[in-house]
Amino acid sequence: MSNLVEAISFDAAGTLLFPKPSVGVIYQEVLAAHELVLDSHHLEQAFQASFKKVKKDPSIPEPEIRERAYWKTVVAESILHLTSLPNNYETVFAALWQEFAKGSRWRLNEGAFDLFDFLDSRGTPFVLLTNWDARVRSVLSDHGLLDRFSYLFISCEIGSEKPDRGIFDFAASSLGIKPDNILHVGDHYNQDVLGARNAGWMAAHFTCADESTAEDANTISRLGELCDKFEFA
Repeated sequence: MSNLVEAISFDAAGTLLFPKPSVGVIYQEVLAAHELVLDSHHLEQAFQASFKKVKKDPSIPEPEIRERAYWKTVVAESILHLTSLPNNYETVFAALWQEFAKGSRWRLNEGAFDLFDFLDSRGTPFVLLTNWDARVRSVLSDHGLLDRFSYLFISCEIGSEKPDRGIFDFAASSLGIKPDNILHVGDHYNQDVLGARNAGWMAAHFTCADESTAEDANTISRLGELCDKFEFA
């Protein structure tokens, strides 16, 4: 790369954090506790289909309310793939919402701490830049990560989310670093790679080893590969 990396931002879910053991299993456990017994594999499939289908409602102006409404619909659609909604759905959803605020329900990318230590040794600031809500703070706290980041750029708090340029511009301004010297790492090609590049940033696409990706995406399957692909200031 021709540009030095003077700061780096990371996406959260799918890049640094992964549902533990899986969304389907978590759904199954919470639903069963509320007397709705469904298969975890079928729930995982239903969730993936709903996650791709459901869109956020732009008519809801408040980001936190819009985020909660979005997930409420995702969960409802997931259940409706398999059965009718239970009469206690409000209670079920509230329980699921809180469950995903627990660090114990998220696995940390195994290369994260080594990379963070490397960046600290170089004096390279690293930040979180995520389309999430306030729950990510409790997840990070449970993993002892809340104070590791220079900044937490959380879409619901900023009022702009990837791939919109606004969240990237806000982050660059907060860091006081030129966009072309900032690297963003994320697992979503449109939100993370294209979003960052459209804001003038460098980008790396984190994928599982067996996933296909665009040839120009600076693809990595381990966080440690960033040290080989990019030059850090």
